[in-house]
Amino acid sequence: MKRFWPIIAAAGLVALTAMISARAGTGLGVESIRAGNHDCPHCALAGADLTNQCVKGGDLTGADFDNTKLVVACMSKANFREASFRGADLSGANLADSKLDDADLTGAILTITSIKGTDFSRAKGLTQAQLDSACGDAKTRLPAGLTVHTCE
Repeated sequence: MKRFWPIIAAAGLVALTAMISARAGTGLGVESIRAGNHDCPHCALAGADLTNQCVKGGDLTGADFDNTKLVVACMSKANFREASFRGADLSGANLADSKLDDADLTGAILTITSIKGTDFSRAKGLTQAQLDSACGDAKTRLPAGLTVHTCE
């Protein structure tokens, strides 16, 4: 075992470096999502093009999606608690039944975005103008005073 210790330690260091890099915005988080991994908590994904990517059911707690292109992305049933979507393009994305407690949606584009069954009651930066182009249902929960169109 003693002679394998340097190899084990080196492998652990590589894994730790990859994990830190994914969170520091070096692109490994983006590549992880593109490779089909749905979990990437606290990843730095700002400015990435994640069009048509799928993170369905994934854990993306605290992830940074600022100015990210998430057009037609499959994002349903995922955990986006405390994530930031400032200026992100979520046109045609499916956010149905996702968790967005304390997520920041300031300036996000929600054109034809499915938010059916999603609880936005604690989301930040959400406006009526954003919701006017989104698609919800009776289970969609919104901050007081905001409404969403219901879609089939």
